[in-house]
Amino acid sequence: MELVDRYAIVAGARIHYVEEGSGKPVILLHGARFNAHTWVEVGTLRALAEAGFRAVALDMPGYGQSQQSPLDPAEFVLRFVDFVDGRAALLGASLGGNVALRASLKDLTKVWALVLVGAVGVVDQGEKLDFLNLPILLVWGKRDEVSPKENYEALQRRGAELKLVGVRHACYLDAPDEFNETVTEFLRKVRP
Repeated sequence: MELVDRYAIVAGARIHYVEEGSGKPVILLHGARFNAHTWVEVGTLRALAEAGFRAVALDMPGYGQSQQSPLDPAEFVLRFVDFVDGRAALLGASLGGNVALRASLKDLTKVWALVLVGAVGVVDQGEKLDFLNLPILLVWGKRDEVSPKENYEALQRRGAELKLVGVRHACYLDAPDEFNETVTEFLRKVRP
């Protein structure tokens, strides 16, 4: 099935996204060097759809085909969650992981699960992390040189699951099949 480019107006900005599947929504947030189509290329969108989820990958504001947004990125994501369904799982890589984490901390009622992939700046959230009362999967490359292990350890201590996949920071590029299987298995297990 060919994916169709879709657009939404979120807080006045035209936002590009692609989606596949139906069911509980999973919103995928890319890292600083990537865009929505990265999740198509590595097969994550398809894997989630085949696992019974509505997978929605967006170009973050100012990336790909999306306009800049006046909103803080975390606030923007919460508005996009409202546009999609009102409640979603968030999967974020690197900078997108930081945004997904901050969005979850702002409003836990809108997020049913969190998947952080080499997320940056986790430790900067300090004691706020104690309030993350939701299922969390951490996926890191074995030799991630961008996001140090302190970032995943801060959440692992609070009960988050850790899975080391591939080698580098963008570990889903090293081992896409293993990455997709890890993510879909976790989300199936914690689906509300």
